[in-house]
Amino acid sequence: MPKRKKPMGQEYEALKDDYYKANHAGRVALARRFGIHLDSLKHWISQGDTPSVEPDDTDNTGIALDGLLVLNPAIKLDFVSFDIETSGLQADFAITLCACIKPFGQPPVVFRADDYPEWNYCRADDHRIIADIVTELSRHAIVIGHYGSRFDIPFIRAKSVKYGLPLLPPIFGIDTWLIARQNFRLASRRLKALSRYFDLGQKSDVEGPLWMDAAFDGNKEALDAIVEHNIVDCELLEKLACITFPYLKSIRKL
Repeated sequence: MPKRKKPMGQEYEALKDDYYKANHAGRVALARRFGIHLDSLKHWISQGDTPSVEPDDTDNTGIALDGLLVLNPAIKLDFVSFDIETSGLQADFAITLCACIKPFGQPPVVFRADDYPEWNYCRADDHRIIADIVTELSRHAIVIGHYGSRFDIPFIRAKSVKYGLPLLPPIFGIDTWLIARQNFRLASRRLKALSRYFDLGQKSDVEGPLWMDAAFDGNKEALDAIVEHNIVDCELLEKLACITFPYLKSIRKL
């Protein structure tokens, strides 16, 4: 692009007025009208006198406010409680039985393994339920878990990598177990103990044989009990988050 000369006199004053009245997109168009880059236009303006019209900084995004309001974001800026139930604690030695994702103040979204066809002929293949969990989690911005940063999320992540699924996008996490450990001098920071101490409600007990019956025998009644346990955990977790939130110093990426 050949070098252009800065206009003089009234033409320059008109250019300054147009520059300070315009938003970013308007300034780009103004620079093009004079056959220069925006940086060059800024240099021209900076060499001039005090502008006759004060700059309008209320909208320098290039999009009107009403345009912003109708956008449909891919991620909801909300909090969700998240808990999974598995047949074991290590992803390479366990399968996913169910998961609960509860948006704050709303009904839970529940995933259970026996809703997928693989449950009937290859129970070790839990790629479909993992894919659906990842898809739902990816729609939210902040995930609340209890020991979730050390179990639930790493478990899901390990399964996702194994199955070649899309990785979780950058989401933020709040771990109520970690907040309790740092702030409350209690004998136990397990969800059941904290719920009892703070009178949040009764966490259901599920006996070990139920996990065996569900994972190895495919027993529907056993899985029903585990799913109910999973939902109650998320409901208690939501209440615990309300108590521990004042002690939250920062929200980290998971």
